[in-house]
Amino acid sequence: MSAVKSCIKRVFPGNNTPQGFYSFYHEILPPDATRVFVIKGGPGVGKSTFMQNIAQDLFALGYDTEIHHCSSDNDSIDGVVFPQLGIGIVDGTWPHVMDPRAPGAVDEIVWLGQFWDEQSVRAHKQEILALQKDLELLFARAYRYLKAAQVVYEDWESVNSEAMDFGKANLLAEQVIEENFSGLPVARKAGRVRHLFASAITPDGMVNYLDTIVGNCSRRYVIEGDPGTGKSYLLEKVSRAAVERGLYVELYHCPLNPEKVEHVLIPGLSLALTKSIEPHTFSPRSDDTIVDMNQCLDMEVVEKHYASVARASEAFSNLFSTAIHYIQQAKVHHDALERFYTPNVDFEGINRLRRQIVERILEYAKENGTIRE
Repeated sequence: MSAVKSCIKRVFPGNNTPQGFYSFYHEILPPDATRVFVIKGGPGVGKSTFMQNIAQDLFALGYDTEIHHCSSDNDSIDGVVFPQLGIGIVDGTWPHVMDPRAPGAVDEIVWLGQFWDEQSVRAHKQEILALQKDLELLFARAYRYLKAAQVVYEDWESVNSEAMDFGKANLLAEQVIEENFSGLPVARKAGRVRHLFASAITPDGMVNYLDTIVGNCSRRYVIEGDPGTGKSYLLEKVSRAAVERGLYVELYHCPLNPEKVEHVLIPGLSLALTKSIEPHTFSPRSDDTIVDMNQCLDMEVVEKHYASVARASEAFSNLFSTAIHYIQQAKVHHDALERFYTPNVDFEGINRLRRQIVERILEYAKENGTIRE
C-alpha cells in the first residue's frame, strides 16, 4: 500500500430543488479529462457499490478521491473522480442522464445490464412501471412544496432587503477582497470556474459534507446573517475578483435557489468562504473569520416587520418539512423498485468487471506518469 496520504472530498453533482432535479453533471470532470466511464443499468444492479469499491481501491493506493453523492438516496453515490488522474466514473441513468461526449476518445459506456437476468426482470414489468410512475409523482409533489417554500423564503428575504444598507455590505466585501487578493494583479486570462453543490435536500433533510470541502483550507471565512442580508452577493463579488486574477474557483450553489452561491473554494490560495444559515449551517472554528452581515441591517425596519418574518419562518419550515416527507416516500418506492432487480443480478460478474476497470485506470496512471508504487 502506498505511503502517500490521500484525501477524500464529498460533494453533490445534482440536487432536489424548487426547479426540479438540478444537475451540474457536466461539471464533474473538465472537457480535457483522461477518461470518463459512464455507468448504465437499472436500479439495484450495484452501480453505486461498483463506484464505491473502485474509489476505495484507488484511495488505498494514495490517490485523492472525490465522492459525488446522490441527493435522493443517502446510501448511494452518483460518481467518483480521481483528480490527479483526470479520470471519473459517473452514473448515467435517470434522472441524471449522461451520455458520452467524445465516445472512445474520452468517454465510454459501461453497461451493467449485461449482468442481470432479463427474463426475470421482465416478469415484473407492470409492477416496475407502476412504481416508476409513483416515483415521478412523488418527486413532482416534493418539488411543488419546495417551490412554495422558496416563495415564502423570498418574502422573508424581502423584509431584510428593505432594512439593508448595501453600502456597508459593499465595504465588507471589499475588505475580504483586499485581505486576500492584494498584490495579485488582474490576469490576462480569466480563471476557470466549477459549479457543484456542497449540501443537498435529501430523505434525511438538508445534508452537507462541508468539512471535507473547506476543512483543509488554511483561511476560512464564515458568512453569517439572516435571509436577504447580502451573503451570496458578497460571495459572488469575492469569486469574481478571484476569477479576474486567473484563479481556479469552485462555486457551491444553494439547493433552495440554484442561482445563488453559498460557498466559495479557491484551492490555489487555500481559501474558503462559507455561508452559515438554516437549513445549511456550518459551525465556525476558533481560527475562522466571522463576517456578520446583520450588522448592515437597520434594526428598526426589521422590528417593524417582526410578525411577518415570524410567519414566513414558520410557513417555510412547514413547507420544507412536507417536501422532505415526499422525498422520503420517493426513496421508499425506489427501494421497492430495486427489489425487482437485485435478486436477478450476477454480482460476481460485476466484481470481475470492477477489477478490470481498476487495472485500466492504473494503466492510464502509468501512461501519464502518475502511478503510485
